[in-house]
Amino acid sequence: MTYICFVESDILSVPHMEPLAAGSDAEAHDEATEVLLQHHSGIAAHVFVGDRLVCTVRPDQ
Repeated sequence: MTYICFVESDILSVPHMEPLAAGSDAEAHDEATEVLLQHHSGIAAHVFVGDRLVCTVRPDQ
């Protein structure tokens, strides 16, 4: 299944959605961290695979 990253923003009401190339939960966490750092207004990145929440990453972590 494809990991999907939703980036919450402090300036946009609709989260940015991006598929990840990750093949594992750990890779998805690392990739979500990189994606979040690319969004200067990002306050959190939530990674899902199917209906399962894999992780939530915040810029201060």
